[in-house]
Amino acid sequence: MAYTPTTWTDGDLITAEKLNKLEAGVQNEQVGPRGPAGPKGDTGDTGPQGPKGDTGAQGPAGKTGPQGQQGPQGAAGAAGADGKSVKAIALTTTGGAVTGGTCTLSDDSTIQITVTTTEA
Repeated sequence: MAYTPTTWTDGDLITAEKLNKLEAGVQNEQVGPRGPAGPKGDTGDTGPQGPKGDTGAQGPAGKTGPQGQQGPQGAAGAAGADGKSVKAIALTTTGGAVTGGTCTLSDDSTIQITVTTTEA
């Protein structure tokens, strides 16, 4: 059913009947039937594909050269204030919690690690 809009003029009274007619018209226009399928495109023959452009002759890859010599060793990294660095850390656990440990330095001296905890 086609919707026929109301022609409003100044001073017209808006009634439930006229509003319901408007609502029904809007609802009908939101969901309409699917239209017929359009015509299929031309399926005529297409012309032959043109020749592929020349990308230039490329010769075979050359042989891989020999590996170069190893370069000189880089400068030593910054050391601690006393010239020592950490070599290894061994942690001590009690009941699954870390409770302390030992740190071995680059000169094989050791220092003890103390673990403190604070309660939240």
